[in-house]
Amino acid sequence: MAVDLLTTSGINSLINSYKLTESSRLITPINTRKTKYQSLSTAYSNLSSKLDALKSLLNELKTSGSGSAFSSKSATSSNTNFLTATASSLAGLGSYDLRISQLAKSDIAMSHELTSSAISALDGVHSFMIKTGDGSTGEYTSTIEVEFDSSDPTQTNKSVMEKIRDAINSDKAIVKSNTFSASAAYTGGPGTLKLNLNGTETEISYNGGGTYEDLIDELVTNISANTSGVVAEKVVDSPNPGDVSLKLTVSDSSKYISISHSTGADIVSDLNIGVTKEKGASGIVTAASFSPDATTSQFSLTSKSTGLDFRIKELTDLNGGSALSFLGLNLGSSRPEFTQSADLTDTPGFMYSDITAGGNLLNSRINFNGLDIQRNSNTINDLVTGVTFTLKSVMQPTDTTVNVAIQNNVPSIKTKIEEFVAKFNDVYSYIKTNSTTSKDERGVFVGDSSATSILNSFASTAYTPVSGILQGSLNTLSQLGITFNSSTGLVISDSALLEQKLTESISQVEAVFNSTNGVASKLFSIVSPYTGSTGYLANSISSLSTNIQGLDDKLTSVQNRINKTAESLRAQYQRLQLQLASLLDLSGSFSDTNSFF
Repeated sequence: MAVDLLTTSGINSLINSYKLTESSRLITPINTRKTKYQSLSTAYSNLSSKLDALKSLLNELKTSGSGSAFSSKSATSSNTNFLTATASSLAGLGSYDLRISQLAKSDIAMSHELTSSAISALDGVHSFMIKTGDGSTGEYTSTIEVEFDSSDPTQTNKSVMEKIRDAINSDKAIVKSNTFSASAAYTGGPGTLKLNLNGTETEISYNGGGTYEDLIDELVTNISANTSGVVAEKVVDSPNPGDVSLKLTVSDSSKYISISHSTGADIVSDLNIGVTKEKGASGIVTAASFSPDATTSQFSLTSKSTGLDFRIKELTDLNGGSALSFLGLNLGSSRPEFTQSADLTDTPGFMYSDITAGGNLLNSRINFNGLDIQRNSNTINDLVTGVTFTLKSVMQPTDTTVNVAIQNNVPSIKTKIEEFVAKFNDVYSYIKTNSTTSKDERGVFVGDSSATSILNSFASTAYTPVSGILQGSLNTLSQLGITFNSSTGLVISDSALLEQKLTESISQVEAVFNSTNGVASKLFSIVSPYTGSTGYLANSISSLSTNIQGLDDKLTSVQNRINKTAESLRAQYQRLQLQLASLLDLSGSFSDTNSFF
């Protein structure tokens, strides 16, 4: 001991020995508890994730009606070169025979042919109107403006066509009011107007009174605050200084705008902003310019949607404009047939001019179970509830009639059941594995009441008959070819039997899962209390986190106490070291004196 105290390394050895002893006595038990809590928290977190995944699937499997996973349907076409089909859960089982005699087309208007390089004398702003059908009995209207400059030596027939093309393809629905003197008094009173944007109607109120500028400011503010997708602007000093007007622009050219008077002062008439289904031309047609040969140019206008009810209904120049006349397409509501000639004498008009029910080439035509049927599109979803037919090609008389069969989607439903088995086992085996003890390790869930409860409930649900099902009907998973093993969980032991039951007894299989006491319904009720931010597992994880933090604080406190005591001991040993050194020096002096005598 004395020798140890004579050296710094000896003191360090004594201090380290003290720290090690105290850590083993005080720190190690706390760390052991902390490790246990951390392991349990991690296990709870893993279990929570697995239960969440299972719960999400159980929610699908326990749902009944058209949203049931067991109501999934498939549509099979006997010849997908002519026709494909899809079916939703709303579809009923059935079989349909179809023949396709005509595919739906877009309406096309064609201009006459012009010499590309010829100089055009068009000048100024020209406006024109395009109307198309809206798919029913109504119509969309587009008003387009395009500006030309006759003084431009490069303005040729070709460039004029391109300008008209670009104006159409970039056009948005715009509503402009009449122009008024900004300072003039508006004598109308308060009221409301209806602004309908693609079927969404909004009431816009106004107080009226004041000047026209006050009125338009109020409308811009109220329209901007209450609608989305319509840009409201006040236009000033146009065309003359002191002028003011209202301009509304629809941002999305696929949407129409309608404006009508509702109550009070009729501001719609006063400002002349009443429109019905005004739509950007770029949302209803596509314009194109092209060169049939090296020296000529031609223009076409194609309806964006196929079918007779979306045809081009009117092409008319407005306000003295002649842009459409230049193309030979100022046709009004007439539908002359386009004819092509070998020289520059093409007759402008429509590629499919016939719009009679019996003769039009715009609609698709099918024979459906013996009935002749027409539709605007080649995608037909209003013929059989829940079924969409997609027409691919016209059939020849020698082609075999296509059959479409609507059946239960056995592969899809079986996949859902296989997914259920996998997620069930993911939970079951995780708890089972962590609830056993080997000679080397004790399972983290050993003695855990929550884990034990889940495990027992899963096992019971897996092999117990479902109550409430009529006698003689399927009521256990084993009758579906799904067996239970207490060590590993569920297994599809007879895949062929499962497919057979899904094919022959789908409603009974569904009842096993989603009836009131069905497997999915029962497991969902078992799982739910443990999941979510307020579930048992989340609360347990939160409690463990608090405990771990408490242990961390305790560890810090104990470690500080050990360190403080160790430093106190070090100081004592150092004092003893000095005292011992003094005694040894004194002893040496006595030895030297004795030797002298």
